[in-house]
Amino acid sequence: MNADDLIALLRPHFPNAEIQAVNQGNKFEVLIVDDGFDGKRLVQRQQAVYAIANQHIQSGAMHALTIHALTHAEYQARQS
Repeated sequence: MNADDLIALLRPHFPNAEIQAVNQGNKFEVLIVDDGFDGKRLVQRQQAVYAIANQHIQSGAMHALTIHALTHAEYQARQS
C-alpha cells in the first residue's frame, strides 16, 4: 500500500474532500479537508477514517496512521 492507494481507499467515503497522503514505508499521514466534519469532535473524525483503514492496519499493510481531519474553515485558519 502507498499514499495513492490510501487516497483511493478514502475517496468513495469522502467524495467532496480534499485528500492528501504521504507515506514512509508503512507509516502514513493523511489530511482530509471536508465540511462533513463540521460539528464532529476530533475523536469522531478519526474514528470515521480508522473504520475505513482498519483492515489495512490489522493486515500490517499500515503500521501507523496519523490523521488530520479538518473542515475547510479550520484548514484555512491553519494556513493563516
